[in-house]
Amino acid sequence: MLHIREIEPDSPYLIDECKIRGYGSRLLVPDSEADVVAAVKQAATSGVPLTVQGMRTGMCGGGVPEGGDVLTTERMDRVTGVGHDKRGYFLRVQPGVTVRQLNEFMRKKGYAVLPSVTPGATEALTSENEPFFYPVDPTELNGSIGGNIATNASGPRTFKYGPTRDWVRRVRVVLSDGSVLDLVRGQLQAAGRRLTVPFADGPREVQLPSYQYNRQVKNTAGMLTEDNMDAVDLFAGSEGIFGIITEADVWLAPAHPLISNIVFFPGDRDAYAFARDFQNCGVMPEFLEFFDSGSLNLIRASRKDDPRFTDMPDLPDYAGSALFFDLLYGPDLPVQYAKLAPLIAAHGGSLDRSWCGYELKDRERFFAFRHSVPQTIFEYVARLKGTSPGIHKMGTDMSVPLDRLDEMMAAYDEVLKRHGLEYVIFGHIGNGHPHVEIVLKNMDDLVEAKKAYTELAERVIALGGSPSAEHGIGKLKTDYIRLMYGEKGVADIRKVKETMDPQWILSPGNMVVR
Repeated sequence: MLHIREIEPDSPYLIDECKIRGYGSRLLVPDSEADVVAAVKQAATSGVPLTVQGMRTGMCGGGVPEGGDVLTTERMDRVTGVGHDKRGYFLRVQPGVTVRQLNEFMRKKGYAVLPSVTPGATEALTSENEPFFYPVDPTELNGSIGGNIATNASGPRTFKYGPTRDWVRRVRVVLSDGSVLDLVRGQLQAAGRRLTVPFADGPREVQLPSYQYNRQVKNTAGMLTEDNMDAVDLFAGSEGIFGIITEADVWLAPAHPLISNIVFFPGDRDAYAFARDFQNCGVMPEFLEFFDSGSLNLIRASRKDDPRFTDMPDLPDYAGSALFFDLLYGPDLPVQYAKLAPLIAAHGGSLDRSWCGYELKDRERFFAFRHSVPQTIFEYVARLKGTSPGIHKMGTDMSVPLDRLDEMMAAYDEVLKRHGLEYVIFGHIGNGHPHVEIVLKNMDDLVEAKKAYTELAERVIALGGSPSAEHGIGKLKTDYIRLMYGEKGVADIRKVKETMDPQWILSPGNMVVR
């Protein structure tokens, strides 16, 4: 059944984590793919656009409507089957399933009662001695699988496992005319840069953009395009502008016991240097996350009155920066530590004065520590909107090749200080992708932050990186498509949109504007 109700001005369906509030008429809540088809056909007939939402955890306004109706997939939240192919096991999921839900489902072996998508898959997975899990960790574990596919979400574990796109075997997509496309990776590919997409009224020829998509760094700036591209990748990272994902197959990976580590260093440059050297020491962590001195001070201030930190030790007085990483917990753990210890010491840290934990409750505390920095910023911005309604979060999502990281870190310091802005730096340093959260105090700061952000985006592109590494473009960052690919790149994406969705009824305003 398609549930329909009016949207109130203060509805949570008008906002996402970027804290910009949109406007819309009706909320459409489908229970099934058939409901999504009905909603899209209705939109195609009326010309009223649909903004597609998952769990509204996006950071760039992709799920924030600018008029029309909102369609949320939150009730389509079931895991429906188990399969196996030459790569391994996969789960069949509806788009509203969250990453947290999926891994809890795996941990509790909920798959044991599911039907097999391929013969004997459920029985085979149930009989495995070792556990499996979904390895993409987009940091926000309450984000939906459908939303993660639509944005090609990534996160800390991209360091080892790659982004969401690499784990998508199949998608079912409702197209702009209400027809349904079922795509298994490898079955439909472009001929060069021309892709034929079947619609109800016949095939449509999609001319893929001519620009070179940068796969050498974490990158979600614009749609993927490359010669002989798989049709699945037309939708993975397209931010809902070409179709609505109603089902997906996602591959699983073997799960291993891990031990979490937080190592403290005297200052930021010590941690940078260790992170760079870590890459060549013969130890492969699951991820490598950075906290600068400002991040640690933010945590120190927050923990005084935040119950989330009551069972966490005090940060050491000598800690001026930190790195967080997971290692495989097994027989060779002493060997891994033996390789790391002298390297850590050479950069002013000490394994003996580090935090380590392998029990679930310890690791959960460490991850709460990691998430506390962006969460504190989110909460601060939400409070600030009470006096400055037009304000929103300003955090960078930029990546550069690792051999250009020192230059980029220096640019962050120089540009942001020149604009008189306070900031903290944390996140995925192992991928050349630390985040900078600008601590805004008023609307004047927002104006300066936008100027600084554009300047930094230009620097990143010049260094061979991306101005949007994992959060996508949404509605906030459309200018950066032009910076990255020029006017022709924008026109190329717009042409694909017009072929796939001539009326612009699906998530208009995302990535490119009409």
